[in-house]
Amino acid sequence: MLQGYYSAASGMSAALQNQDILAQNLAYAPVPGYRRQMLSFEEFVTPSSAAGAPTTNPPLHGEQVARNSSSFAAGTYQHTGNPLECAIQGDGFFVLNGPDGPLYTRNGQFHLNADGELVSANGYPVGGSNGPLRIPANAGQIQIAQDGTITADDIPVGQLRLASFDDVNQLQRVGATLFAAPAGVEPQTSTALVRQGYREGSNVQVVQEMVQMIAGLRQYEAAAKALRSLSDAMQQRTNAAM
Repeated sequence: MLQGYYSAASGMSAALQNQDILAQNLAYAPVPGYRRQMLSFEEFVTPSSAAGAPTTNPPLHGEQVARNSSSFAAGTYQHTGNPLECAIQGDGFFVLNGPDGPLYTRNGQFHLNADGELVSANGYPVGGSNGPLRIPANAGQIQIAQDGTITADDIPVGQLRLASFDDVNQLQRVGATLFAAPAGVEPQTSTALVRQGYREGSNVQVVQEMVQMIAGLRQYEAAAKALRSLSDAMQQRTNAAM
């Protein structure tokens, strides 16, 4: 009976963790460049008694989170007409100069700071192939070509740096739309195309998340029902023995 308690309780815990991730996906669904999070689960077994010792504590089976991963499928593209907003078509990331090293994002909501430097929505400088990207304050027309080359009134000012990875699943999430590469994982130059005046939305499918939330709720309720049944059976057995 202890095994049943353990399995039901761990199942409830796993269902709650999954609901938290689904709720976060729904909360960030309107955020440009957000990548959907996913949990995968695995069965685990508690250590049993040492070899040769009496089996007083048999191993218990349960369910736990095996991995928290991200989906890097493209989101939908929206035309905004803002010359400083960009979207990537293909595999790749914009590179931002973060406080602790490069950061990678699909969120191309860029703007100019007080120094005329192109920065991300959270204020990080946008990486250029040859250094900072600064645009003159009096620039009348800003053009960003498909290869990321930026011109202001037909004068080149730099090129957006785009990065790609052999295995994007190695990237570590460090913010709603930001990722970092762990030590030893080096980016390559991406050949993806830049679309000026477009914004890439999140890749969250709201209906899909809602369906999964309902299924997760059913899973939680089933585990809770099993736990209550076990508790009632234990109480009846205890009362009968008294």
